[in-house]
Amino acid sequence: MRDFEHEALVEANALTEQQYNNFLDAVETIPSMRSPVEGKIVRLAFELMEDSGVRIKELLHIKKEDIDFRTRILTITNPKSEKQCKCSKWKYKDMYTRQRVLVSADILCPKCKGKGKWKKPQRTTVTPRIIPKLYEYCQTLQDDDYLFPTTRQSFWTWGKAAGIKAEINIFQQKEERRIEGIFLHLFRALCSKRMVRDAKEDNYTDQLIQLKLRHSFQAVMDRYTKMDINYLIGWERDYYGDKEKTD
Repeated sequence: MRDFEHEALVEANALTEQQYNNFLDAVETIPSMRSPVEGKIVRLAFELMEDSGVRIKELLHIKKEDIDFRTRILTITNPKSEKQCKCSKWKYKDMYTRQRVLVSADILCPKCKGKGKWKKPQRTTVTPRIIPKLYEYCQTLQDDDYLFPTTRQSFWTWGKAAGIKAEINIFQQKEERRIEGIFLHLFRALCSKRMVRDAKEDNYTDQLIQLKLRHSFQAVMDRYTKMDINYLIGWERDYYGDKEKTD
């Protein structure tokens, strides 16, 4: 008789803190075949994804100069979304949809280079939880060095192998397919889940999460009263900073 209870997969959002720590310990031991980074540096990369909520493509574009350790602000130079460039002109495609098409753009524009859209830098934060080890690592780099000069595929391989080694049996059901084991977008989800838990007593929990993950605000708020990144910095300093001192 098969032991279905032992074989059962749990939904990825149910990943416990102990499982996450087991994963980090395991990923540190996974050898690298070709990547110039491995061990503790790979572990730090996964920790940074969970701590800041950045996507894997955004992580791979982070340079030392993008981190301001005085303010703990991390500048994302290659975000997922694109913005319309000021040099461009657009029009509605037809009378029935809100879809807009490019009419013209300046091919000499240093931002969009004639495409009409560009990846406007975004900002999030790094918490005091990992600042010391991140700062120590960055002292070995030049300002224009990438923190993790490797590929998405390498991180995918590390994550899968470490998840198996740590015996983490999770899955996530997408609309078109099911993903079993560790997947890279999981760490952004873990960041959101952690903030839901840690900021539950704050009056602006939803806004904090929106700021951290760089989501646009759905509610219309006065420009002088809406929460900004400064509020996020202060909350993380008070919550994680004081917690670090008492540990």
